[in-house]
Amino acid sequence: MEETSHRPHAATTVVLADDDARFRSIVKSELEDDGYAVVAEASTAREAREMAESHNPDVVVIDLVMAGSDGLSTARELMDDDPQRPVVVISSLFDPVVEQEAARLGAWYLEKVEGLEALEHLIDGAVAVSQHR
Repeated sequence: MEETSHRPHAATTVVLADDDARFRSIVKSELEDDGYAVVAEASTAREAREMAESHNPDVVVIDLVMAGSDGLSTARELMDDDPQRPVVVISSLFDPVVEQEAARLGAWYLEKVEGLEALEHLIDGAVAVSQHR
């Protein structure tokens, strides 16, 4: 058995989109330390769409508020392009309306304050669900 077989996220590829470079750097480092492959980073919604198209990741993690678009609009566009690819929308603020809209779209939603472990669990869950569609 492979050494990483006990970690379901071991080969999970991620595009990480957030306009805060420091936040991206921290999250990327932590995800990679835990076995995820961050294949691209984006600082705008447009870049996120381009990176998703060119890298075809298992999951896209996108900030709710970025220059050029909001995360929900971008999530909708990403899911229209590839309905099988999960999108996780992250936000600094909890908004139940946004959470409901994300769920209606089929996207996942997480407050940044819930931490990286919660993000990893959500990524794993989103990828697992997408593989069973």
